[in-house]
Amino acid sequence: MWINALMRTLATAELFNVLGFSLGKGTLLFGLVYDYLPFMIYPIYNVLLKMDNSYAEAAADLGATPVQVFGKVTLPLSMPGISSGILMVFMPTVSTFAISEFLTNNKIKLFGTIIQENINSSMWNYGAALSLIMLLIIGLTTILLGGDKENAVEGGTV
Repeated sequence: MWINALMRTLATAELFNVLGFSLGKGTLLFGLVYDYLPFMIYPIYNVLLKMDNSYAEAAADLGATPVQVFGKVTLPLSMPGISSGILMVFMPTVSTFAISEFLTNNKIKLFGTIIQENINSSMWNYGAALSLIMLLIIGLTTILLGGDKENAVEGGTV
């Protein structure tokens, strides 16, 4: 993560070229996961690190299996990290254009690529309208995922 995302993408594209892989959907998915997975893992890790282990211990003492402890205690308590990770990954992924450009040779166009092409070809109105749509999509996801996460576990028994 200490290397610029553009440099990582160019290195990944060159690695696929050296190994003889054809650039397409698979390389695009690999590049997106490679670039944005740390932004999903870090918030979840922080939430799990700060979670009080006594909740899981109490559930286990009350007879819950490890799967039940995860489903009824750990997962609900980690939801703030999951929603934060979704936002941290969704926002740059929607607007990216370099990853699809380099890892698919511009065969697959993402939303950010279409905006970039419209702006570069002097279709300012169309590019601005698409940018506004992207802004609204990001705003809606922020509103939907930005609810009260303080009370992650709401009643229920284990």
